[in-house]
Amino acid sequence: MLLSLKIEQELTKDEILELYINLVPFGKRAYGAQAAAVTYYGKPLKELSIAQLAMLAGIPQRPEAGNPINGPEWALRRRNQVLSRMLAQDSITQAEYETAIAAPITAQVYARELDLPSPYAAEWVRQEVVGKVADLYTGGYEIYTTLDGAAQREATSALRRGLLKYDQDHGYRGAEDTLEAALADTIARVFGEQNADQGIKQGSNQGMGPSAPLQNSVRQTPPVDLPADLQTDLQAELLNRLDQYDAYTEQMPAIVLQVNEQDALVLAKESGLGTLRLSDSRWAREYRSVDERGARPQRMGDIISVGDIIRVNTKAATSAASSTDGEPIWLLTQLPDIQGALIAMDPQNGAVRALVGGYDFYRNQYNYALQAQRQPGSGFKPFVYSSALTRGITPADIFLDAPLVFEDENLESQYRPENDNNRYNGPTRLREALYRSINLVSMRVLLKVGAGKVLEDVSSFGFDMTSFPRNTQLALGGGTMTVAPVDMVRAYGVLANGGYLVEPHIVQRLVDQQGNVLYQANPATVCKNCEAGETVESTSSTAAASATASDAEAEAFTGSWLNATVLDSLLQKQRAPIDEVAQARAEQVLDERNAFIMQSMLRDVIKLGTGRRARAIGRQDLAGKTGTTNDASDTWFNGFNSSLVTSVWVGFKDQQPLGRNAYGSNIPLPIWIDFMEDALVGTPETTMLQPPGVVTLRIDRETGRPTARNNPNSVDEVFLAESAPDASSTLSQQNTATEEIRAVDLF
Repeated sequence: MLLSLKIEQELTKDEILELYINLVPFGKRAYGAQAAAVTYYGKPLKELSIAQLAMLAGIPQRPEAGNPINGPEWALRRRNQVLSRMLAQDSITQAEYETAIAAPITAQVYARELDLPSPYAAEWVRQEVVGKVADLYTGGYEIYTTLDGAAQREATSALRRGLLKYDQDHGYRGAEDTLEAALADTIARVFGEQNADQGIKQGSNQGMGPSAPLQNSVRQTPPVDLPADLQTDLQAELLNRLDQYDAYTEQMPAIVLQVNEQDALVLAKESGLGTLRLSDSRWAREYRSVDERGARPQRMGDIISVGDIIRVNTKAATSAASSTDGEPIWLLTQLPDIQGALIAMDPQNGAVRALVGGYDFYRNQYNYALQAQRQPGSGFKPFVYSSALTRGITPADIFLDAPLVFEDENLESQYRPENDNNRYNGPTRLREALYRSINLVSMRVLLKVGAGKVLEDVSSFGFDMTSFPRNTQLALGGGTMTVAPVDMVRAYGVLANGGYLVEPHIVQRLVDQQGNVLYQANPATVCKNCEAGETVESTSSTAAASATASDAEAEAFTGSWLNATVLDSLLQKQRAPIDEVAQARAEQVLDERNAFIMQSMLRDVIKLGTGRRARAIGRQDLAGKTGTTNDASDTWFNGFNSSLVTSVWVGFKDQQPLGRNAYGSNIPLPIWIDFMEDALVGTPETTMLQPPGVVTLRIDRETGRPTARNNPNSVDEVFLAESAPDASSTLSQQNTATEEIRAVDLF
């Protein structure tokens, strides 16, 4: 109401109407009347007939269900209503009215469908660009992003598949809604018990729209003998009910019309009649809790009932999934409660190659990839271990994996942290503790280094540390600590690229209608061998692009958008290709030797540890870390190679537990694998070369001490030269088996 008053004060009636007409949805992804004219008629508004204009005017009341493609009968009624009002207010003559009212529907879809619908990414792009150009929505600009089309498509599919799998593995929560008893009784009469044993035939009802007759075609059985007007009324009422529910991805709302022993007949929105089969629906055991399901269903009646409003996947049918007479079979599904996010980034320059912020943007616009602040769990341990390497601890150092007891006079009871599986391994090498994700070793590492020093070191990875705890929870990624997937992909990028901090970004350039490049990204890029002042080779492909601007135009951008280098060029009126501008250099925030050792340890997570499912990809250059918080309210997998770093998070929006058997290794990791095995196709395997100052020694697996190469219990290990065992390691091997530790100031 307040916004309406403000608009009324600032704009005239014509301006308000113009604003509305240019923004209102018209269906088929057309926003604004001009876009609708091009979408439905292939020409601008000024070339449309009165009948066509009236057709467009009727659409906004029901843009998807009431446009002339999806709902031709309804759209025709609305068009004629608009024409009647135009005649009544003398906007058209009687002759024009009669000509228009007799005109047939001529609309079709001229504008192509989006090649790659990516609303989460598109909204981030909009947020990055809005306010930078005054007429952004009406100026006809082109925005180029850093996304890789194939990777983005696979990211969307992989995340959805993973979330649906989790959801179905935990049972069926039942119908979304149920029709009123009277309407359900009518359906039961039309699709009654008399045909229940005969099976169901879809016939010509596939793709049935509102104008198609609703038939009860049953194999070798005539339709139920009901008056045509009753069937028409029932059809209209059922379709109206379905219009109250939105469709998401492949999950269409549907009404159960008939339930048999082995199958069921359903009416789906915009798709007509279809069959659900018990053999495809046995996953639908009753959901009781996150850890408990009901018995396996023996008949369709154990799952659904006549009058239920459910979800079906009408696009899942294949040649293999068909009934005996060749008709396609639909699949029972449900909207998942679980949420997730995936973000993939080029670690060399921060270019985001794929981003999916949730299951479905049109159901929930909250972008979990950018906005969700969740506990990272064990996914944070690599940064604690990296700090330990900086402070002289080595991958071969032995820490005791045994219970810890914290005594604190301010606490009513002792604090006894535990490993996830309540098992203890005794003396354990640091490398093994990381790939097996042993909590108590991580805590002892933190106690050895000191939480203050760890916080000092991890600040270099780009984290906002406002929420980070100043106690032992820092070692486990728990307590008050929260991060978003974009934070994790940024931090893991430092480990992936050899120690350089790059900033995730998605906008590459902005171009006006004349082809002028108004903005060109200049991301800080890794350049390991650059001398001071040396230019990094540009990663953008804009050799033909140039930018000029008047002083006034340049001043409009000052301090808010263009980087200083480009601004100076514009202010001096230099006509130079944008890709000749000196490329910004990424800051090195971590010793490359440290990054090399951490990469080797995180590769072992996949080769030997909690991430070993990823061995299925068949690459030797993958590294990463699982993450699971207390009660599995957050699960992660963060992984990389030299060309792509990807973080996947899965959890409930209200931070409820995912279940007693939920871990980073079996919920987000399969999604990461699903994505990465396609995203890395054609990418050669590369691993970081061992830098100077890193030495390789043969050590004993049990003691971590140097040993002879012929020792059958030996293994190669890498060390910082100054911390190698034969160079006076700074770690004392004594007193690591402390059974009782005072909870003193950790700093």
